[in-house]
Amino acid sequence: MGSPGGLSFGSMGDRFDQLASARDLVLAEAESFRLELEPILAEALRAGLERVTSAQAGQLASLDESTRGAFEEAAAGATRSAVAAVSSRLRDPDLWLSPHTAPDLGAPREPGWSLDVPSWLARLLGREHGSPGGLGELDDAGNRIWVAIGSAAGPIDGVLQEFGFADERPRIGGGRFGVAPRTLPRLDPSGVLQRRWKRYRTAFERYETLVRVTG
Repeated sequence: MGSPGGLSFGSMGDRFDQLASARDLVLAEAESFRLELEPILAEALRAGLERVTSAQAGQLASLDESTRGAFEEAAAGATRSAVAAVSSRLRDPDLWLSPHTAPDLGAPREPGWSLDVPSWLARLLGREHGSPGGLGELDDAGNRIWVAIGSAAGPIDGVLQEFGFADERPRIGGGRFGVAPRTLPRLDPSGVLQRRWKRYRTAFERYETLVRVTG
């Protein structure tokens, strides 16, 4: 009987080598995704901000010239800060190696493992084989990467609130004003990130299979 996913293994050392290589590939795909995301997210946030100001044109018109200039400058700065904060968050390898939201994400190192074993590996090998299933779409609410992207609304929400714009009725995702995209098509109509996500997901699922087999 063949190994899962068509993978073949020799000694335990070979298995750990393959696992380390698979991990490196996951993180390489993650970095490519992060770099592609930055300009796409910036554009999506600008579009979201424009939707809010268009929907509340009366409030925008009520700002005098100097106040409107201050608002536009603050909004542009908040957009840059939001993109930088998301990008920084997505530099964390743990986000990509454990992308499922779960209550034990912040759990300490699994007991019984040598300090020579990396914490990410000890944690994954310590899980039961009934761990979360395959990774879903990018805009799945159970996806830590999507949660990180959605956090981009925060800085811009603060600016809108400061300048007197009214909050939307509370909804899941997008922040208080709906500036951040709530779906992948709203974030990236071009499909670039969807293709990037598929490459990452393929690499991650192979890595996840190796984790289970090695454990």
